[in-house]
Amino acid sequence: MKDAFFLAFLSSLGPFAAGAYLPSFRMIAEELEGSMLAVQQSLTIYLVAFAVSCLFAGTISDAFGRRLVIIGGTLLFAAASVGAMFSGSLEALWFWRGVQGVCASVGPVVTQAVVRDRWEGADAAKLLSLMAVLFALSPALSPVVGGWLAVHAGWRMIFLFLAVFNLGICLSAALGLKESLPPEKRRAFSPGAVLGPYGQALRHKAFMAGVVGHGFCFLGAIVYTAGSADFVLNIIGMQPDEFAWYMFPIIAATMTGAWLSPRLAARTSPKKLVLGAAVVMATAGLATAWIERETALPYPWILSTPIIYSFCMSLVRPVMNVMNLDYFPQARGTAASIQQFCQTMAFASSSALLVPLILGWVSGYSLVAAGAGLCVLGLWAIVFAERRRLGFKDERF
Repeated sequence: MKDAFFLAFLSSLGPFAAGAYLPSFRMIAEELEGSMLAVQQSLTIYLVAFAVSCLFAGTISDAFGRRLVIIGGTLLFAAASVGAMFSGSLEALWFWRGVQGVCASVGPVVTQAVVRDRWEGADAAKLLSLMAVLFALSPALSPVVGGWLAVHAGWRMIFLFLAVFNLGICLSAALGLKESLPPEKRRAFSPGAVLGPYGQALRHKAFMAGVVGHGFCFLGAIVYTAGSADFVLNIIGMQPDEFAWYMFPIIAATMTGAWLSPRLAARTSPKKLVLGAAVVMATAGLATAWIERETALPYPWILSTPIIYSFCMSLVRPVMNVMNLDYFPQARGTAASIQQFCQTMAFASSSALLVPLILGWVSGYSLVAAGAGLCVLGLWAIVFAERRRLGFKDERF
């Protein structure tokens, strides 16, 4: 149980670091003599580096073991956080955020592989549910922590906090984490050994539809985090140290959905759960966008879509995780890498493409959520049809 909580905590590393400095964008822009958009690009660089490195973190852990990769990644992340803290220009901040992004992939990717190494079925679903809720909560909770630090100690203290945070994780892994992949089960680290599983995965229709659909599921919620500086400061009109009023209702919805997920998964089929939640997500976004055309929703009603969407997302993501990682039992690190790449690219796309397009436009956020829900519905309909063709019996967990 101790290892389970540690893995869930470690999986939140990347998204926590992504969101912690969002409330300080205006401060950073003023001190480093740049624009808010230029500071926003530091988040994009972090997320793109995060996404691309996800493609390799799992494969490296398949070859060298999970524990060594976790220790090395968190230690380097701590060093990059110190570099970001002392940044004297936006270019320096971009560089160190890129290094952080490369290291951040270790947490969510390798922990998924560890879970599937050590747990099966309902036990794996419960732990992945805990990891999913922390992964979703981290970028929502981190601006609250970061906003408080920025207001009371300055934005550079956010990166000092991240350095200490990662050193603690590194020390915990070095002293207490057991290796879940013994040497005799590891794969050789060679071009053929690395590319072979990727080719197999990319040709697998159910797997690819599942991981892309999982990414869209995350996108509809994470756009509210990627754009939280705009939503809180510009649309709602709150201050940097008032992010809690925005984040806590979303956090409560996410935790409630994650708590219900394994219970509903034991009572109903994955198909009904996933497709039903997708319909609700799409409907909530469309309905809210329609209402916002006619009238400006006050707080807290303006949070209706992110609350409903986050609840449904946390219901289904653990089910998606278990199903997506079961196609390739001998290369779960690779499967986890591809899945995490799709999820992190959803975050990166929100930051780089979607948020700049919908800045200050509250209905735009609702329409993104609706579109994401429709994509989930279509892609996971393909998944279940393909799984039925392949002979999978998707009844209950």
